[in-house]
Amino acid sequence: MTGFELETGLFLLAAAILGSIISWSVRGRQNNQSLKKMDEDWKGRFGKAVRQNEHLNSELATLKKSVAAAKFIIQNHTAVATKHQTEIDSLREKANALSKNLFVIGAQRDELKGKMSNHPNELNIAQQKIVELQTAFKKTQEIYKIQLETGAEERKVLERKIADAKSEQQSLNNLLTSARSEYDSVSSLRTSAQSKLQHLESLKGKVISLEAENAQLKHENTLAAQGAESLRRDVAELNSLKKQNKELVSCLESMESSRKQHESDARRYRSQAVQSEQISDTLRFKIGDIEKSWVEMQRAQAKTKTKKTGNGKVKIPSVFGQDKPKGESDDLTQIIGIGKVFERTLHDLGIYQFRQIAAFGPAEIARINSELKEFKGRIEHDDWIGQAKELHFKKYSESD
Repeated sequence: MTGFELETGLFLLAAAILGSIISWSVRGRQNNQSLKKMDEDWKGRFGKAVRQNEHLNSELATLKKSVAAAKFIIQNHTAVATKHQTEIDSLREKANALSKNLFVIGAQRDELKGKMSNHPNELNIAQQKIVELQTAFKKTQEIYKIQLETGAEERKVLERKIADAKSEQQSLNNLLTSARSEYDSVSSLRTSAQSKLQHLESLKGKVISLEAENAQLKHENTLAAQGAESLRRDVAELNSLKKQNKELVSCLESMESSRKQHESDARRYRSQAVQSEQISDTLRFKIGDIEKSWVEMQRAQAKTKTKKTGNGKVKIPSVFGQDKPKGESDDLTQIIGIGKVFERTLHDLGIYQFRQIAAFGPAEIARINSELKEFKGRIEHDDWIGQAKELHFKKYSESD
């Protein structure tokens, strides 16, 4: 597979992944919107069902109260009916007893008729008693008839009331059955709503998991972008490091060439130093001789011509024949090895400038060494002459 085909395949794969991610996000948004709509719809239905259930519960409570009141009324009517029934039964028993008494009285009357045939007076008496008994029986019979009629009317009224109560009870039972059916329908609606809510909860869980996956994909995409950016930075740093490496290589090459030049210069300087050491050794011997002769000359001059100063010291003439040369005085402490004390000594000797030290010869060196006493050899050791030449050249070349 060529590189072009590989790049094409990777591009197509990236486009497919991007398209799937976009479609998945669009479907996720559509699902979220549909879920929100379904949730709002089912919440409205559930609220409506709850309100209907509360209304039916209130109606059921009122119906239960009315049924309880109707049952109480029926129980009262039943108690009154049983009471009247007992009264009617007692009246029937009394009527039966009266019929028995009448039968007994008829038997007695027949017996009295037989006796009256024998005893007319007794018959008359018996007839009178019979008439009295008949009148009393009629009275009692009328009374019992009135009581029976009133009891029958009361019984009819009670029967009508019982029938009305039964019809009310039947209507209440019908209402209870309808309420129960409505309650069952509401409970079924509630169960269906709960099942749908559970389904919505599961859908919400799926949506949450999809959102988590989307967030994970976004995080991975961010990490991939950060990795690509870090790779770009690494490539840029690598390129800069390559450039720096090239520059370092060129610097190393130049440093190597300069090192070789310095080594050659150092070898040359070492040879010159050896030669200078040899020359300085010869000069030291010569300077020693000159110092001895200079001391002797000083002693001779001190004997012939002395000039005392204010502090009693002998003032030595200047090296160059004058107390202070013309021109600006230099800072002699810039020369390594010359401090304030040595500078005052040099000033006493008439030395104020770098060019005077640069022009030192063996005589001047011998004279300065004689003044330095225990610090003899500092001029050669610290190379005052070379330093004075460099400082003089540096100062006056810059001023020019």
